[in-house]
Amino acid sequence: MELPKKCDVVVIGGGPAGSLCGSLLADQGFDVVLLEKATHPRYQVGESLIPHFWKFCDLAGVTPEIEAEGFLEKAGGTIVWNGEINQMAFKDFGYERPALHVERDRFDLILLNHARKKGVRVFEEIAVTRFESHGDGDASVFWREVGESGEAELRCRYTVDASGQDALLARQLGLHRTDPDFRFMSMWGYYENSSFVALDGRVYPAEKLTSIAPTTFVSSAEQLGRWGWVWQIPLRETASVGLIVPMDRLKSAKAEEGGTEGFFRRVCSEVPLLKDLLEPARYEEGGFHLLRNYSHSSTAVTGPGFFLIGDAAAFVDPVLSAGVTVSLYSAWLCAWSLGRCLRSPERVASHQDFYTQRLVERVTVYRSLVLPSYEGRKEMGDDARRMIRREPLTEQALMSVATSLTDRSVDIDAFVAPEAQGELSKRFRTLESLEF
Repeated sequence: MELPKKCDVVVIGGGPAGSLCGSLLADQGFDVVLLEKATHPRYQVGESLIPHFWKFCDLAGVTPEIEAEGFLEKAGGTIVWNGEINQMAFKDFGYERPALHVERDRFDLILLNHARKKGVRVFEEIAVTRFESHGDGDASVFWREVGESGEAELRCRYTVDASGQDALLARQLGLHRTDPDFRFMSMWGYYENSSFVALDGRVYPAEKLTSIAPTTFVSSAEQLGRWGWVWQIPLRETASVGLIVPMDRLKSAKAEEGGTEGFFRRVCSEVPLLKDLLEPARYEEGGFHLLRNYSHSSTAVTGPGFFLIGDAAAFVDPVLSAGVTVSLYSAWLCAWSLGRCLRSPERVASHQDFYTQRLVERVTVYRSLVLPSYEGRKEMGDDARRMIRREPLTEQALMSVATSLTDRSVDIDAFVAPEAQGELSKRFRTLESLEF
């Protein structure tokens, strides 16, 4: 298939946000071209999904394919913070559909193939080099084949940047901002045959994953300072294990024997409970990754001829496993708003303003849930409170519980309705210890 010269919408990136947005725009009858620099299936981190993601899959019609894949259902979360062990389950907050642990290469491929079925023209191993706006409803995307020189032009009415942490348009247009209050790096790797924690507080061997649902394990770690923490996400063949490390630890981590990977493996072998889960496991050589200053935002998420979605617009912190869900929300919201821009060009400003307002509100809420205080919090508090108060009481209670089990959100009660602070917020249990 030859890459066309023009189309209605160019989507940059074939991750969950790009694929979902493309599918929803194709459903509205628009000619969508999706450009992806890699070839799927391709590796990606971010394997823990909260059950909120299902509603966006339902809207795109991709739910049957995801269910058929047989990803691991997760029972809830095990949170160990400052030595206190707590567990929570989504079913206790009214969620009947499961959270999942997914291999992202498979999950992302399912969404991309579904976009193809919807009529999105997908081109892989295509690198976008730059974007030019010619005004509302008229833009150009310049591209080249990976490994080739030169570039070609693809004319479109709008461009949707779903390029993830690359944040291609935001960086090119000077909109990208690293979050000064989230100066962290993430380092992670994979272990085979890791034990896991179930919702009954017991630790089981890897072979029991087919019959007993795991939890996502999260723990603070004194080796990483007050703000650092670790995760363990059991998958079908391996377990994803990661550290969130303050950037000021980078120099000392590099100086360790084995460099940053040596630092990673040492910390994993020292953190209480995590080290016990990994005791029977084997580390996968070649699977180590590091990402610096992952928290960022954009000073604008729309403009003449473009929308930013997913991590290309903003990313905060993975502690609540909400990254993919927020990305899918932005994709759905963009498809809704952009569809109206395409059908009613005279109202582009109002439709883009609506998208901006709703996405910024959502990101603001998420940021307020994972950081106790930050610059500008007072000004953003009203927006966060309004959005939280629009949620059902059980969802507000879930937010309250999820954040209270760490020390990252000391004043969340100021955002949650009083009715959600009673018995609903007690839907978790504290354990004396894990049973090995």
